[in-house]
Amino acid sequence: MGDIVQQFDHCSEEPTIVPTTAPRHHDYWNGFYAGADRDRVPEEPSAFAEWVDQQLPAGHEVVEIGFGTARDSLYFARTGRQVHGFDFAESAVANGNALARSRGLSSEFALLDLYDDEAVTRVAATLTATPAVRAVYGRFLVHSLEDAGRANLIRLAASVLRGGGGELFLEFRTGKDLGQEHLFGDDHFRQFIDPMVVELEIEDLGGAVTYREEGCGLAVYKTEDPHVARIVAHFPEGRH
Repeated sequence: MGDIVQQFDHCSEEPTIVPTTAPRHHDYWNGFYAGADRDRVPEEPSAFAEWVDQQLPAGHEVVEIGFGTARDSLYFARTGRQVHGFDFAESAVANGNALARSRGLSSEFALLDLYDDEAVTRVAATLTATPAVRAVYGRFLVHSLEDAGRANLIRLAASVLRGGGGELFLEFRTGKDLGQEHLFGDDHFRQFIDPMVVELEIEDLGGAVTYREEGCGLAVYKTEDPHVARIVAHFPEGRH
C-alpha cells in the first residue's frame, strides 16, 4: 500500500484518553467461548475481514491473534488461504479446531498468551521457520489488551512480518467509543486507546503505518455503531 499514511475521521467528537488497568481476564473469555454467550456472535465474517481479504493478494497466509469464535479465520480459510489462529482461551482453541475439521478447512488453532514473553517468542520462531508471505490480523483485540499484551502483539507482528512483504491489520475501539452502547456489556476489560499511540508503538519497532482510518460505520452490530480505528502497517527489512 506504499508508505503514505491515509487518515479518515467520520465522527466529529474529540478523543477521550482514559488510562485503565485490570487483572488478566483469561477466565472471562474462556467462560465466554465455552458458554452460550458465544452463540450471540454472528457466524458471518466481520466487515473488517471482508475488507482485509480484498487487500490481500492470492496466496497470502493469515495469522489471526485473538480469533475468538474463529468466524473471521474460517472465512479467510474459505477463500483459500492457509490460516494460523492463536488465542489464550482454551475453549476458543477447541471450538476453532473442531469447526475447521468439521468443515474441511485449512486452519490451525493454538494457544498463545500475549502476556507470556517466551511464548510469544516461540510462536514467532515457529511461524518464521516456514517461508511464506503472511498477514497478521487482529480484530477487536487491541482494546482488550493491557499495555504489556499490546506490546507483545506488535513485537510478534514485527518478528513475523519483517522484510517478508506481509502486513499487519488491526481494528479496535478508540477513545471516542468510551461511554457508548456496548451490546456485549461492560463487565470485561476494555482500554479505549488513541490510535496514534498504536501507530507510535509500531514505528518504535521499525514498522511503517501505510493506512489509518477512524470513524463510525465501520463495525456496526445491530444497534451498536462503535467508533473504531483501522490500521495497516508493514515492517521493512533493516528498520528496527
